[in-house]
Amino acid sequence: MKIALSIGHSPQDGGAVSTDGKWSEYGFWREHVVRVKEELERLGHVAVVCNRTDAGGTTPSFAAKACNATGADLAVEFHFNSAGSGATGTETLCFPGSKNGARAAGLIQAAMCDVLRLPDRGVKGVADTGRGYMYFKKTVMPAVMVEPAFAGSNVTDYDRLKERVAELCVAVARAIDKYFKEG
Repeated sequence: MKIALSIGHSPQDGGAVSTDGKWSEYGFWREHVVRVKEELERLGHVAVVCNRTDAGGTTPSFAAKACNATGADLAVEFHFNSAGSGATGTETLCFPGSKNGARAAGLIQAAMCDVLRLPDRGVKGVADTGRGYMYFKKTVMPAVMVEPAFAGSNVTDYDRLKERVAELCVAVARAIDKYFKEG
């Protein structure tokens, strides 16, 4: 199967910045998403790394366009959260009503929680005004958005993410593999 691995945000906007100031969401996942790709390919899948700038823009609609251009069977966009310093945990977003998106999100969410051992904030359907709504509305395949930790605002979450990112990437890839095998 083919999977679009979309790096959230863009080189221009970067997204949230890690608590130590070293990484933007974009920079962090640009560095690490290759591990997800390698594991998926080891498992026999085709994985394409893409970003909204590949489709000529910086908004979530362009992220969907970049994913759609790959011809993928599933799209996964990588982010990390930021809020008040007390916010913590792992969550995965999907489009309400997408049975396959919700199933993929559930498998990925469980895998991320198992590795990071942060509070499970669950799988969340995105409302019309919610985060990434246009990404979900415009992707033609089931799509999920991962937010493994509040790395932009919680030092503990960020430390856990950076210490376990290699294991996390493998776990996410294996959850995607499980999604297709259980299909």
